[in-house]
Amino acid sequence: MITKEEFLRKYNISEALFQSAEISWEALCVIYEDFKGKVSRYEGILDNFVQNYLKNINKDKKENEKVRIHSIRSRVKDPEHLIEKIIRRKQDNQNKYKMLDATNYEKFITDLIGIRCLLLFKEDWESFHRYLLSKFENNAKDYIRDSLRDFDDNEKHFYIAENPKVHIRNGDKRELYDKVLSPDYVLDGKAYRSVHYIIKYRGIYLEIQVRTLFEEGWGEVDHAMVYPYYKNDPVLKEYTELLNRLTGLADEMSGFFYRLKILETEYLKKETQSAEHAAESAAGMSDNGSLSVKRENIVLEKKTELNTCYDCLKAVLDE
Repeated sequence: MITKEEFLRKYNISEALFQSAEISWEALCVIYEDFKGKVSRYEGILDNFVQNYLKNINKDKKENEKVRIHSIRSRVKDPEHLIEKIIRRKQDNQNKYKMLDATNYEKFITDLIGIRCLLLFKEDWESFHRYLLSKFENNAKDYIRDSLRDFDDNEKHFYIAENPKVHIRNGDKRELYDKVLSPDYVLDGKAYRSVHYIIKYRGIYLEIQVRTLFEEGWGEVDHAMVYPYYKNDPVLKEYTELLNRLTGLADEMSGFFYRLKILETEYLKKETQSAEHAAESAAGMSDNGSLSVKRENIVLEKKTELNTCYDCLKAVLDE
């Protein structure tokens, strides 16, 4: 562990902020060494979770049942980052974290394992949400209210430990989430966009974040340049907020293409059914094979007329 002076300088923590956290440097060093010795165990639990629940997630699933995850990122928290988080959490909310020490910090910090599931389209979140609910018990009686009292020591009890929370910016569309979750758990006014799940798995908590590729790009830039060390810098804050607004627009455009593709699929299906019906009517009850030939010709002609998303959209609007 580096010295206290080096640590505070590295993570842009003032002496006043450190003192307000009301935890000694010696206690933090004990936590650091304890968690450092557990990292390999946590990595094993992370690998096990990914193998059991996220790898080959769509094996043997029908097309309309697939969980559409673009990619997955994961990590076990770095021991230094754990110490920094404890300082900032205790400074922000002394009452909640007052009892945190080297014997119980794993009961307070719920993202020692972090998994990020990235989506191409925001609309793909709902299928992932349903998937998690199908795999893990989700009962409000198990939710964390008091970090010490509500910690379940049963390592075989796997469950969702908090109500899923959606973080969005003011002005973002929220209908997608409101139809699935209670409005109380859709939290606007945030600087970032993400859906958070806390899972109790093999005796520890892990956090799953779900966001789009655009949201991930903004988050990486913000984390590298602003959060948490320079979040009060007005220039950096202004430009990261501008990038965030552009991210929202990019996701809205992606959502438009997503809905347009659904529109195209539904319209082509309807027109194909209509064309097949017309072919059968035109062919009558002929037994010389003309029925199938005429059907194929009429269906092919209809599909040729509607061979682009734009054609389908225009046809729907013209109706």
